[in-house]
Amino acid sequence: MPVDATAVTAANRATDSLAASLADKLAGGRKLIESVIIAVITSTGVYLVGSIYTEAYFGRLSIDSVALDLPPPYIALQATHAVQSLLVYPVVLVLLYLLDRFSADRLPRARSWLVRLVDRLGWFAYLAMNIIVVLPLVLAAESAGSNRALIQTTSALSEAVSLMQFVAFVLVAYLIWLSLARRAFLLSELKQHHTLPMALVAAIILLGALINTADRARANAERLMTGASDTSLAVTFFLADRYTLPSEDLVFVAMRNSHYFVVERQPDPPSLTPRSFAVPYRAVDAVEFERINPALPSDKGFIISFDGAGAAPEP
Repeated sequence: MPVDATAVTAANRATDSLAASLADKLAGGRKLIESVIIAVITSTGVYLVGSIYTEAYFGRLSIDSVALDLPPPYIALQATHAVQSLLVYPVVLVLLYLLDRFSADRLPRARSWLVRLVDRLGWFAYLAMNIIVVLPLVLAAESAGSNRALIQTTSALSEAVSLMQFVAFVLVAYLIWLSLARRAFLLSELKQHHTLPMALVAAIILLGALINTADRARANAERLMTGASDTSLAVTFFLADRYTLPSEDLVFVAMRNSHYFVVERQPDPPSLTPRSFAVPYRAVDAVEFERINPALPSDKGFIISFDGAGAAPEP
């Protein structure tokens, strides 16, 4: 029985159309899944960075951040302290990429000379240039591992430092293999979106941002309790007769869960083990706050008084 060529062509077209439609649906579904994954990873990373900052900050003040019961939006907002740390190295990579493009388009002779030099030196040139690219990351990992005060801030931070050092070791080992076996540059691997180098570089950037964030939190906490911060407030409590405080030179930290959280004012440099206190609202008849570093010459202290029950609004 003869085959109708028109029918076969129509069937092929229908099959191709069905396949194209199915491919479009799969591509749309994949993009949706990728968007969800990126959103989950981003939000988790932001919350993780904020948690590290919060724990390091209040931990340096001898206050457990769990006792404050801080809301998730506040914790996530602390991730803004890591923005600069997250952007520095990617900006450097972008500048190196633009320099590579500029030399290829505008300086062909210099580019040709560099290519000949690399061919002459062989694997050593690849290794040297790859190490130079990641040297800031490796040095940051080494510096974090040697900072004992930073490691002892929180257990989570200590784990982050150890993981950063491990990732840095794996990255260096990968670069040695890349230079000896493949004779390739790390920038080329990143430009081609290869998974392993991108994952290693992204991981070490994120871990470095976490560590820098914790270090900044520790420094900010020290500025607060020594009175060097513009937001440092000296606080004086007028307590009920049955309550006493072991110290009167106090710096205000927070009002949470029906308590005033305060820390003893410290000299500069501050003690590694400052004392902090949680004063319940019911123990306070009145409280006086005064700026240690007034923003304006006319700034004065101010007093907030409560009724006999010590009732006060939550922040």
